[in-house]
Amino acid sequence: MPSAAYDSLWALPTRHRVTEGSFVFTTRIRAKQTPLKIAYGRHDLDQSLLVQHGSPPFVEGITRAGAVFIGSGSAGEYSGARVRGKAVVVRRSASVAPQEQVAAAHAAGAAMFLVVNDGDGRGDEWYGAPDGNTTGQIPVASIAMDHGEQLIAAIRGARPADMKLEVEAHPLPHYPYDLVDYHRQAVPDDPSAATDPGSLARIENDFEPPAGAQVLESREDSPAYEFWPAGYPYAGFGMVRVPPFSREPVAAGHRTDWVSAGRGIKWQQYASMPTWATFTDIQEFVPRTSQHQRWFGPITRPRMVSFEIPHRIGNGVGGTVAGFGDGGAAHSGDASVMSREFALYQGDRLLVRNGPSPDLSVVDLPKRVLPYRLVVDTKGNPDLTPYPKVTHTEWRFLSGEVDDEALPLLQLDYDVDLDSAGRAARNAVFSILAAVPRGGTARESSSAVRLEVSYDDGATWHQQDLRKTGAAWQARLHAPGAARLVSIRVTADRRDGGVTQTVIRAFGLK
Repeated sequence: MPSAAYDSLWALPTRHRVTEGSFVFTTRIRAKQTPLKIAYGRHDLDQSLLVQHGSPPFVEGITRAGAVFIGSGSAGEYSGARVRGKAVVVRRSASVAPQEQVAAAHAAGAAMFLVVNDGDGRGDEWYGAPDGNTTGQIPVASIAMDHGEQLIAAIRGARPADMKLEVEAHPLPHYPYDLVDYHRQAVPDDPSAATDPGSLARIENDFEPPAGAQVLESREDSPAYEFWPAGYPYAGFGMVRVPPFSREPVAAGHRTDWVSAGRGIKWQQYASMPTWATFTDIQEFVPRTSQHQRWFGPITRPRMVSFEIPHRIGNGVGGTVAGFGDGGAAHSGDASVMSREFALYQGDRLLVRNGPSPDLSVVDLPKRVLPYRLVVDTKGNPDLTPYPKVTHTEWRFLSGEVDDEALPLLQLDYDVDLDSAGRAARNAVFSILAAVPRGGTARESSSAVRLEVSYDDGATWHQQDLRKTGAAWQARLHAPGAARLVSIRVTADRRDGGVTQTVIRAFGLK
């Protein structure tokens, strides 16, 4: 994708449609809440600003600061200048390196640093530490030359007490619009993605990482012309992939996303921390609908999305067994600081145990249809999150020789109203959705579901009454007054198998 230094892109419309072969002109953009706005008098610099690489975040919200022009920004030019707590404005200079400029401004006590570019568009340089990795000590933004020179003229023409900048910053946006359009067989006169309510779906995200952990998030569309569907992290070298939006930090808490919906548009969303990565299935959203995604909160358990489900191919089985799908949602994920073991059995005969990777592979299976079990055990890490302590999942299924077919493994998703600490009310409604993913949307459900809960880490279990509500099964908790934690054991059956999943310390109680 073009870098953020570009403020506009242009495409020449085609006079005629392609009649032989195929042609697709795709437009995709992540339109975020404006990260930085600066205004003075009746002027605003919104479209001319670009926060620089290596810059620490500007202060969230609205602040006001005086502005001082310091030429090329060399240390000697600060002599006699009063810049403490103010915005320093300089021109980009080939004779003064970015690190020298920002170091001089910081030494003089500047609150922020604005660099007027000396070429086309906005500057795009490193203003962090010389190691090329550590962020700098004051926020830095580039200003396009025309608007920057106007600002310099205003500073020179005003009394210091009168020159004030209003700075509005949102370093971690509260909303993005992820937009895509596939223009087939021609480049249209207006290739802009549709943004009317009938073309969008809303996604309510709750990011709940462990205290102090920084989450990076991204989203990727999966057009029909891809050689391989979006599927982080499994698309390999040489496969044709559309470029995903850059992974960017998100603030803990709530964020509302708007995405292009309908018209065959499919999305996959990712979130990661240094020790844990998780992602959704590939989904097509219905316009005007709303979805909810919970990231890194309970309930964490083994969960496969549609493209991970192991396949029976001839006399072998292969696939991926991920252990740490989060949020109780249709997420898959893996973590380096939590452990996973799995084994495949034919009846009671062990066929294979896992190695260090999540890959499952076994060959030379009998041709006839026989019963199999895939058993997965995970252990949590209390230094990362208190939920879960351990999990045990056992999938039961029938399989025989076929050309290529996904195994009918029921996946379990959960929903319960939790606070940011992963705790539910003692009488909360608990929902279960048991289904076999088919391409991320169409699903085959279970015929029967059973729920047991424990309030003593699995020492004793209590069966709950379930009621079918739409596609989900629901029960109301009746937690005793002394209970602090909830463990669950769910069994879902279907004609050719089923699943039992136990999660010790699935979530907490208020």
